[in-house]
Amino acid sequence: MNTLREELLQELPEFERKTKQFIQKEISMKEYKGYSGGFGSYAQRGGEAFMLRLRMNQGRITKEKLKFIIDQCQEHGVVRTHCTTCQTVQLHDVRPEALTPIMKEALERDIVTRGGGGDYPRNVMCSVLSGLDPEEAFDVYPYAKVAGEYLLSIVNKYSLPRKLKVAFSNSKANEVHANFRDLGFIANTDHTFDVYCCGGLGNNPMMGVKVGDHIDPKDILYYINTMVLMFMEHGDYQNRAKARSRYLQMSLGKDRIVEEFHEKVELAKKYLDHDVHVEDVVIQKEGKELDVIPDRVIKQKQSGLYAVKYHPLCGNMSLDKWKELYDVVQDMDEVELRLTPQEDIYIVNLSGDEVQKVLEHTQDGAHTTFETSVSCIGASTCQVGLRDSNNVLKSLIEALRPYGFKEGVLPRVYISGCPSSCGTNQIGAIGLQGFTKLVDKKPYSAFKMSVNGSSDLEDTQFGKEVGLILESDINDFFIELGTLVSNANATFENWQKENADQWQALLDKYL
Repeated sequence: MNTLREELLQELPEFERKTKQFIQKEISMKEYKGYSGGFGSYAQRGGEAFMLRLRMNQGRITKEKLKFIIDQCQEHGVVRTHCTTCQTVQLHDVRPEALTPIMKEALERDIVTRGGGGDYPRNVMCSVLSGLDPEEAFDVYPYAKVAGEYLLSIVNKYSLPRKLKVAFSNSKANEVHANFRDLGFIANTDHTFDVYCCGGLGNNPMMGVKVGDHIDPKDILYYINTMVLMFMEHGDYQNRAKARSRYLQMSLGKDRIVEEFHEKVELAKKYLDHDVHVEDVVIQKEGKELDVIPDRVIKQKQSGLYAVKYHPLCGNMSLDKWKELYDVVQDMDEVELRLTPQEDIYIVNLSGDEVQKVLEHTQDGAHTTFETSVSCIGASTCQVGLRDSNNVLKSLIEALRPYGFKEGVLPRVYISGCPSSCGTNQIGAIGLQGFTKLVDKKPYSAFKMSVNGSSDLEDTQFGKEVGLILESDINDFFIELGTLVSNANATFENWQKENADQWQALLDKYL
């Protein structure tokens, strides 16, 4: 890390120079975005404030990193942050002169912003309860950590056609979407991985191509190396709209991808020394068992230890909330925070005695599965966003709370502001993607709706597009849906299956 740190520090003066050029309007928004994204930063809409994305490796926030977030936000006047669907933390409304100082301080704490955006390997994702989940195949975190370190070591060495997302899943829950990432590793109970490549969301979403069946975990870097080389060799450097790795399925075909992938892996094994050897992560802490497990609490595989799930509404975290969480956990042994791709925060390794204290300080989050709905930051902040997804979700939650719908009446909804699908709308039971709808030949703010998506490994499918809903109708649609399901004393999942005619009539009314 020391060598990488020095290399990245040497790049920052040029980043600072480019940022000054942008502020002085010497380079365009588009030109600056193409450069700054590689440093994990973008100008927000309007071009006066900035976003900075802090790579939290595998979604883990230690107490030291949590303190860093707080200190930097306080020092530089940042009060708004967002937990992303790639298990990172975005700082928003950052002043331009604060970007480089925060990046420098981050590197001193092994927090890398480089490659947080742009055409680079992104944060390697990992199942949030890996190593803690009693139902997992095995702990994939040590392998995800090695993968992340490897990709960081080449983050400023290669030129990729587009971003590269890698994920490790420890169970069938597949919350990291490993079977439709650019490269995904899914754990088997015999301590092997199945490997998928060339998948992804966005325009023309595609499931991954299976290129590894029960592979030895020591071989993961050969697969990662192969994916990088294949992407560079066959990816489209000319047409960004078709440059993501999933388009290799169209240019090469699945059979050729599998054949060439296997050939390159064998060559890598022959000429490279990339065998991975990891040590099991052992949690020494012992805790007190709870007689009754409260809502939002998950029993870990470690005796007497628990995790508390907290979902900040719309994925947004204020500085004050980060400070409150730090004050609660700072003296708790081996406790850390873990981020999920669904913008949840798990506070893990809690003893039974510590659980209640954490619960008391996380009551302001989601009350139901519906309120854990996911959205990207939205067009009021994001310069490429089409619709203000984050505020749409905020308005929706506020509109529905007075109705007091019970748990399960409405599903978790996934909302993206544009076709980039940062809100992962295609995998929701109900998904919304920012769009425009013509009414009497006039354009209106709208969202494309999809239904019946799922990321579960046993039932993975992208949602089926069913039509366009006006933004002004979204609250009414969900109020009416919640009322129908509630009156039937059912859950959305069961009601939808058993009342197909009513469901279709509701869709026809609003779409």
